[in-house]
Amino acid sequence: MKWWERPVRMMRQDYITDLQRVKEVDLDALARRKREEWHINCEWVIGTPGVAPGLGWQTTFDTPKFPKFEALGDFDLVRSYLPHARKYGIHVLAYLNMHWFSYDFAEAHPGWEQVRADGSAYGRHYPLYGNGTTLCVNSPWRDWAFDMIREAIKTGIDGCFLDGPVIYPGCCYCPACREKFRQCYGQPIPEAEDWNNPLWKDFIDFRENSMADFLRDAQSAMREIDPQGVVFLNAGSWHGGGWRVARDMEKVGPYQNFNGAEAFFHPGPDDHALLFWATAAKHLVAGGKPAVVFSHHALGSYHYIPLPPVEAALSVAQAVACGANPWFAIFDYAMDHSAEKSIAPMRRINGFLEARDEYFTRTESAADIALLYSSNSNKYYLSEQAEMYRDPGTGREQDLIADTGTGEIQINWSVRKSICDAVQGNAYLGYFNALTRAHLPFDVILGSGLNAEDLKRYRVLILGNASCLSDDQIAAVLGFVDAGGSVMAEFETGEYDERGQKRMENPLRALFGVRSVDGMFAPATAEEYIRADAHDITSAFGDGEWIPRPVFVLKARPMQDATTPAEVLAPIGQVYTAPQGGSGYPAVIARQAGQGRTVYFPHLLGDFLGRSKIHQAEDLITGAVEWAYNAPLPLSCDAPPSLQVELRRQGDRLLVHLVNNTGDMQRPITQTIPIRDITLRLPWQGIARAYRLSDMSGLPARIEAGSLEISVPVVELYEVVVIAKG
Repeated sequence: MKWWERPVRMMRQDYITDLQRVKEVDLDALARRKREEWHINCEWVIGTPGVAPGLGWQTTFDTPKFPKFEALGDFDLVRSYLPHARKYGIHVLAYLNMHWFSYDFAEAHPGWEQVRADGSAYGRHYPLYGNGTTLCVNSPWRDWAFDMIREAIKTGIDGCFLDGPVIYPGCCYCPACREKFRQCYGQPIPEAEDWNNPLWKDFIDFRENSMADFLRDAQSAMREIDPQGVVFLNAGSWHGGGWRVARDMEKVGPYQNFNGAEAFFHPGPDDHALLFWATAAKHLVAGGKPAVVFSHHALGSYHYIPLPPVEAALSVAQAVACGANPWFAIFDYAMDHSAEKSIAPMRRINGFLEARDEYFTRTESAADIALLYSSNSNKYYLSEQAEMYRDPGTGREQDLIADTGTGEIQINWSVRKSICDAVQGNAYLGYFNALTRAHLPFDVILGSGLNAEDLKRYRVLILGNASCLSDDQIAAVLGFVDAGGSVMAEFETGEYDERGQKRMENPLRALFGVRSVDGMFAPATAEEYIRADAHDITSAFGDGEWIPRPVFVLKARPMQDATTPAEVLAPIGQVYTAPQGGSGYPAVIARQAGQGRTVYFPHLLGDFLGRSKIHQAEDLITGAVEWAYNAPLPLSCDAPPSLQVELRRQGDRLLVHLVNNTGDMQRPITQTIPIRDITLRLPWQGIARAYRLSDMSGLPARIEAGSLEISVPVVELYEVVVIAKG
């Protein structure tokens, strides 16, 4: 295995504008400390600074081609530090800032800046970090960037991380982009966002393809100097609306060694997902490359204060449990006053990973449930249901005021697209949380994984609102069910092609047991309900029990061979008003499809759960998955939902990763509450032995009726249970 294919533990120590502080440090002691106290084996050393007023055009190493950071004088930071890092087995990458440049630098290179449709430079309208601008990947700047990469690699480092470039929202209309677009499509770039215009969608593709072209050529430039060099950039994460910054991991993935993305925790009033780092990790792992989750070792924008130790450790545990690698940044000034608080959590968890490195090498997921992340749906979904855009308000009541919205339908394209982007992001989050909290092991798969060969390993496929699917992807779903697989989907899955064009007829409707759709209920965030009937899918509820209704609901009519275990109640229309009885439209449509099963929600259940965290929505998803699985589950666990359980395989070993996210009821978490007396149950044949990876101590295990039961006395924060043939 190449070094970057093995488990890596990355860090960056940042000196901000005072890079000269490195000159005062014992470099050998610094490298030794990073290996022996931080337990890293890969470090990003600053090659071009990411500091005000945008000094990404200066270097920290000697090169005749670029100006050097003045305060370093004749000190070559990279070449001076490199032999010490090598001595302690640390692979060194240069951090190259490729998105933040000073106005002076841009003015010296006219035509390099990213330009908005009105002709103004993006960075003049939205100064980066309050001061500075950004440059275009299609402009002559790209050759400057490739020279910077070549010069960095000449120092002897192992590769480069490119912080950026990013194509910013509303960009780019520079002369180079206009000319390249015309060559590609024979027409000028559309001047305004218009999702009815196929050329606008071409522009979305063009921007992402330009990013992929840049990284491809950056990789080629690096390999001119070192054919084994490593290069990657911030590939973007799962959030809806990633198209606005032209990030598509499936497009840039072929040209980088790692798939990496930021998952920086920021304290504040916003609700923080408990599985913050896991959601990023599984998405990145789905790209088929070694994955890295970037988690600042800082309290949000208070860069000189470390995260609470629990949060810092959880950032690593959640990522590693999902098969990804950890990364953190520490800002040097924090070491002046909070050194031990900064180091202690990383010393413990990274030290554990280093000591047990064998158990994290060449592992693979043992899950047989797949959750689709559809980049085309995230990119092109724009529902043609007008009711999607009616303002329902928040449903909140405060100070004797109930926010039930204006009832007006939004007609602005950009606002409509933002609504659909939010739906897609929340749907991913909702299904992710429901599966994890139910201790149901699952993988995230990308659109490229929606094919017959890759789907063979799965028993259940969850599509969510996979609205924009290609004909080949539709065929893969149909073939999966024909082969005995089960599928769950919701709302407008398959309603549009891969570019968001509405189909004359949805080829998945018959599979889902949908005869027709009569339109859509008015969206509502309060006082609307679903009634559950007796069925395995709704077993968490009593017969006739009411469930909060998702905001967005279609009026679907079922086929005769379908079962409808829940009904949408007739709209009440106003809070504090009497119920109106049944609507006659189902809230769940289930059917047997050959050897497989299908469950269809004619509403945005994932989005509803992602927004509201309402437990009934979670129970409905869990019940549907368990019914669709139609066999003994691969794992059951007697533990609170806050225990994250991930199932991975390593040859004959089965590795059960247990991450305890049970904290003190707020974020950031400052205290973990231990979970005790956990019982794991797995289908198992033959004799087994089980032990804890933390101290290699044996665990009580017994086999009964083909099921292996393992007792775990306690999980403090992170544990791995190893199961091997006895």
